[in-house]
Amino acid sequence: MINILLLEDDKTLSAGIVYALSEEGYEVITADNLEEAKTVFQKEKLDLLILDIMLPDGTGYDFCKYIREISD
Repeated sequence: MINILLLEDDKTLSAGIVYALSEEGYEVITADNLEEAKTVFQKEKLDLLILDIMLPDGTGYDFCKYIREISD
């Protein structure tokens, strides 16, 4: 199964995306801020990231930078 991390702080939008992806057979793990996303990234094997740009504690770009610092 393909695991997807969805980093989105809008609960309604997140629920819609999770529903659509789950219906297609994907496993979706959600986070609504950078700290939560970092925890998920360290614990789970992820195949795809879907990132919101504007978050309460930073941006999706910040998360990309973090990922590049700790992984290949």
